[in-house]
Amino acid sequence: MKAATNLIAQEGVKAVAVEPLALALGVTKGSFYWHFQSRDELIHAALEAWEQDQSADVVTRYGGIEDPRRRLRVLLFAAFEDVENGKFFAALAISSEDPRVRPYLDRATARRLAFGVEAFLALGCSDAEARERALFAYAAYAGYFQLLRSTPEAVGAVTDLSGYVRRLAEALVPAKARRS
Repeated sequence: MKAATNLIAQEGVKAVAVEPLALALGVTKGSFYWHFQSRDELIHAALEAWEQDQSADVVTRYGGIEDPRRRLRVLLFAAFEDVENGKFFAALAISSEDPRVRPYLDRATARRLAFGVEAFLALGCSDAEARERALFAYAAYAGYFQLLRSTPEAVGAVTDLSGYVRRLAEALVPAKARRS
């Protein structure tokens, strides 16, 4: 499954094929079929693992940070520093029309946006502003990793990723919580 995940991140879902994976891992096709009944089952297993780790578990990992400003900043830094997952996400976005990928991508996006909206609401943003700021943050994440995957030279100017994310957080996260 890890080999399939790596392959998806590098070349997309279409690149996942049993014979080349078995060869790369030094196992027989029969050994592959001992673990997975089909290529589709392997793809679904990789997508389920990603969804659990990078979507559902995000709330568990970062939801306990009480200060919403700190939670948003920590989440932004964690998201941008996880280059492997960012590239995997970008590969899934390219494959978004694939019926195997679409539901996972839709659920992950909905969870991530909802988590961002909740944090911005906790800062005192209106519902509309919270949704807009969460969308800005998610679009910045998705766009950065899409560019990194497809045209790395486009993000070559970002030599200080921490500084880049800090400036993004400063632009998105209001300086002080608003009072209702």
